[in-house]
Amino acid sequence: MRLENEYLIAEFVAKGAQLSRLISKKTNLEYIWQADPRVWGYHNPTLFPIVGSLTGHRYVYNENEYKMKQHGLARIFDFECNHSDDVSCTWQLTENEETLKQYPFHFTLRIRYTLEGKRILIDYTVENRSNEVMPFQLGLHPAFNVPLRPSKTLEDYRIELHPECNLKFYNEDLYIKAASSIPLSETMFEERPTWMFEDVLAPYVSLTDGENGVKVSCAGYRWLAFWKPLKAPFVCVEPWHGHGDFSANPVLFEKREGTMLLPAGRHWVTSYTIEPF
Repeated sequence: MRLENEYLIAEFVAKGAQLSRLISKKTNLEYIWQADPRVWGYHNPTLFPIVGSLTGHRYVYNENEYKMKQHGLARIFDFECNHSDDVSCTWQLTENEETLKQYPFHFTLRIRYTLEGKRILIDYTVENRSNEVMPFQLGLHPAFNVPLRPSKTLEDYRIELHPECNLKFYNEDLYIKAASSIPLSETMFEERPTWMFEDVLAPYVSLTDGENGVKVSCAGYRWLAFWKPLKAPFVCVEPWHGHGDFSANPVLFEKREGTMLLPAGRHWVTSYTIEPF
């Protein structure tokens, strides 16, 4: 599947309904990581119905135990494209025999991509088609090529906040005061593979070398994470509604921090944007 307008070319794959390519016609650069399985085999997965990992990859619901791998099930199943035009496409996943073994709910997850000038808008809709309240989390995990040009290195890049704000590390008494940018390096990801912040007030962050990069919206998301495997040529910018377990957690999934409860027959929506430059 391919979309194109005056400024952008975007391509998609059915597995996880992932944005697999994003090219700016102005820079002629490819911004999305190409999912080399030797490093990390995803482009832009959607994390649903969990973000991160559960203790032992297990949880209990209604006294029944279920197993679910890291980041849930949406990223491993093929979505159906049920609408497309010149500048937008909509992908849909509904429950099936395999999802029900992991997550005992009837649901529909829709992802709509729309080219809007120089940016791409991604809308998510979660629909509860069960006859009971449905607990879930949802997170975003786009991976961006760093460096974008062979003449650059990771150390040329930084995270910029628009506007500057205080950054609070999740679950730590540690702050970055009045941050306008965070310089990137391999060392920082050796010390802390995932940089996870809570209640980021800046509505946008940029991943940039000062010349090229991406601007990602994160308004309305309680958690924002940055992740990069060591020596990997990409960085993930991850707005999250929810998070996984960082230690053994006996709390029921539906009562965990970040888990949302969607009444029967209702739907929930969220969105974000990516603007390459």
